[in-house]
Amino acid sequence: MAIVVETGFRRHSTRRAAGSVMSQFRHAAGICTIVSSFTFLFALVIGLIR
Repeated sequence: MAIVVETGFRRHSTRRAAGSVMSQFRHAAGICTIVSSFTFLFALVIGLIR
């Protein structure tokens, strides 16, 4: 008689990898949003000064 134990290691590792990619994408999107908003404000201030 054999007892089979499934740890689910593969499922968790793929989930973690997909979550990591999405986390990095969200982080990059947040950085792009912040940089673009600062660029817009900088251009707006320069436009008002001229």
